[in-house]
Amino acid sequence: MMKESRFPARALIFLSLLLRLPWQWLRHKPEAETVQRVLILHQFLLGDALMATSLLAKARQRYPQADIVMACPPGQVALYAGQPYGVRAFGWHIRHFASVCQLFAMPRFDLVLLMGENRLSYLARAIGARWIVGFANEQPAHKNWLLDEAIPYATEPEAWTDTAARLVDGPEPAPYQLSDWPMPQQSLPALPDNYVVLHVGASSATRFWPAAHWQELADNIRRAQLAVVWSCGPGEEALLLQIDPPTSDVRMAGCLTLLQLRQLLAGARACVCPDTGVAHLAKVAGTPLLMLFGPGSEVLFGASRFFAHYHCLGVGPAIFPCRNQRSVHHRDVDWALRCFRRFGNGADECRRALCMEAISSTEAWKTLQQLLQISQSARAAEGMHHD
Repeated sequence: MMKESRFPARALIFLSLLLRLPWQWLRHKPEAETVQRVLILHQFLLGDALMATSLLAKARQRYPQADIVMACPPGQVALYAGQPYGVRAFGWHIRHFASVCQLFAMPRFDLVLLMGENRLSYLARAIGARWIVGFANEQPAHKNWLLDEAIPYATEPEAWTDTAARLVDGPEPAPYQLSDWPMPQQSLPALPDNYVVLHVGASSATRFWPAAHWQELADNIRRAQLAVVWSCGPGEEALLLQIDPPTSDVRMAGCLTLLQLRQLLAGARACVCPDTGVAHLAKVAGTPLLMLFGPGSEVLFGASRFFAHYHCLGVGPAIFPCRNQRSVHHRDVDWALRCFRRFGNGADECRRALCMEAISSTEAWKTLQQLLQISQSARAAEGMHHD
């Protein structure tokens, strides 16, 4: 299928900017009590979007009576059917001209919050935003020109989930609770009792854990009298073929919607997953989570203050020689050590994911046992509290 062109939407944005830019300097920041309409605008992948749930919570906390709309990629909209924090999701893409036109047709927004993509400030200004807030210092610099307010990133190590909420003034949002994000009941195949989800897919092949490591971890889980449910995304079925789980295990190979996957995770004793979008979906589902960190940063993407009520542990080498790139969403961040390389034969590409191979199945199993014990103790304490 031929992709739609970006040109019609970009032309509309450009023409609108020509009309609005002469008034660029006449705006002022609205007082909180006057803010009636807020737009959270992004085109993030699933993981980054879910980590920024803290921003939804903070926006609702700061503007309790406002109509808050989140404009996001169309594929994510269904996940927000329960309207977390009373936020309505709207699907859009620059290639979908009709969706861009719908943004133009919406009543004017008093405030637009850009999660991390300041290039979208051109769209925000074109649709008549009264005040645009984004994070400072995105590269290249021209992406920042139309911001009204530029918020600096944290100068000390901090989970990006907690950083995302800095876009809105005021105290930190209350920690996430499952009740903050209602979930419509979904239909799932029959599932065993006491299961652990092993999600083997990832957004980059540099985050794939070796098949032998998954097999060894699954063997330990079965010996602990827990069932194994395997999961991967569409197009990742070959990963499960390499692992070749026994027929006694349950396989969910690219066949679930995001809502179904969230429900699957919500019923699990734990989830083991590389640092990818499904890991952050497990946080939203309140699932005890073990994240496998190879090229990614546990400081940035692991446990956070916002998700403090739900348990997340990481496993992986704390320091790795080629995890040496310091950037977050195209911004230089001195304390953030990551690796963005992809598989290839170029001088600055990854030819073998040694950082993932360095995560032993023994270490992963030991940490998973710790996670299961922590979550069991927490459930027992919660039961005593209710009694």
